[in-house]
Amino acid sequence: MSNVVGSHATARESEDPLLQVRDLKKHFPMNSGLLSSVRFDRSGGGFPLSIEQRSVRAVDGVSFDLHAGETLGVVGESGCGKSTLAHALLGLSPPTDGEIQFRDEELTTFNSTQWREIRQHIQLVFQDPQSSLNPRRIVGSIIADPLEAAGWSPERRRNRVLELLEDVGLERDFYNRYPHEFSGGQRQRINLARALSISPDLVIADEPVSGLDMSVQAQILNLMDDLQDEYGLTYLFITHDLSVIRHIADRVAVMYLGDFVETGPTDRLFSSPHHPYTRALLDSVPHPNPDARAIDSRLRGTVPSPSDPPAGCKFHTRCPRRIPPDGFDRESYREFQAFRDAIRDESIDPAEDIGTYFDTLPAVAEKAVRTAFDRASTGEWEDAHDALAEFESVCEREVPRHERISDSHQSACHLSVNDRTDYSW
Repeated sequence: MSNVVGSHATARESEDPLLQVRDLKKHFPMNSGLLSSVRFDRSGGGFPLSIEQRSVRAVDGVSFDLHAGETLGVVGESGCGKSTLAHALLGLSPPTDGEIQFRDEELTTFNSTQWREIRQHIQLVFQDPQSSLNPRRIVGSIIADPLEAAGWSPERRRNRVLELLEDVGLERDFYNRYPHEFSGGQRQRINLARALSISPDLVIADEPVSGLDMSVQAQILNLMDDLQDEYGLTYLFITHDLSVIRHIADRVAVMYLGDFVETGPTDRLFSSPHHPYTRALLDSVPHPNPDARAIDSRLRGTVPSPSDPPAGCKFHTRCPRRIPPDGFDRESYREFQAFRDAIRDESIDPAEDIGTYFDTLPAVAEKAVRTAFDRASTGEWEDAHDALAEFESVCEREVPRHERISDSHQSACHLSVNDRTDYSW
């Protein structure tokens, strides 16, 4: 990939942001009916105990500012809530809670007519350039859709579309062709032309290059960079690919299970990542120079369900740097957690010895572990689990707050702000 540098100077913090998002949430109800929501009293009465309203917490309290002319990259694994965030910002999936201010207008109070008007200023570039283009319509009509909705005359629409085709590197003669006649990269150029037709201020790009070859990705990223200069655009760029973010974004927001866990200037995040999740993502990216370092992904396990996220820090179930309680080191606490999980899953074998689970059992927990093992051996699983409850990491117990690491660099992690690992890209 060529060196597409996010060279647009980050706007001064004294300037009012173009977009302000505060504690934005988007939850999707899970229950399909009353019976699926009822929880019964199992103690013998048989009467309903409660009605549980479960939901998928796709976006769960996101806050950020985006200044004019800036590119903010949102990065994270599949399923972390990136696309849902984009749809919530555009009103395509109305937020459950929170505030979205665009040019000092509160979008969450808008009706459908107001949303249609504001979308002249906010446009979306979709991930799949093929499925987002109607195969039955010519390219000229597709690009002109926003212009027609804005009331432009047919002649003005045609002239504008011909200009846009040239701006995105396509021939004017392509006006009357159909989407299937183009390559993936060309179709994404058509998508960009459609998004820019109405001269928006903000473009939300949802994985715009993920389905393209590396060489074509570089071409599209270079094009987006040039269009940003030409049109004075502001980008919210969503991707799972940190190598793409590295080359186009001024700032980065790392998203995990509906939350931003780390935000900061791109160069700072790539040179001094603070959150273990950010470091794990960076470790999993192939280096441009294969001799510099090997891929060393430290992400273990799968992303927990957004309908039942872990307590405390949501990343703690996969974190390689979880803070152990007093009396433990990280290795002994990993063994303790494995033992506690076996108790929870009721998979302890009474015929085994405690030494099966521990190389070194810390003295601070020896009594509790032996009590739990004895209770489990007699089938008293709840008592066994309760015996271990006091030895809980702060990562499991408390939700971390966003803390300032330096300048505009923030991280939501219980690790000390001075506990950073230098990273060489």
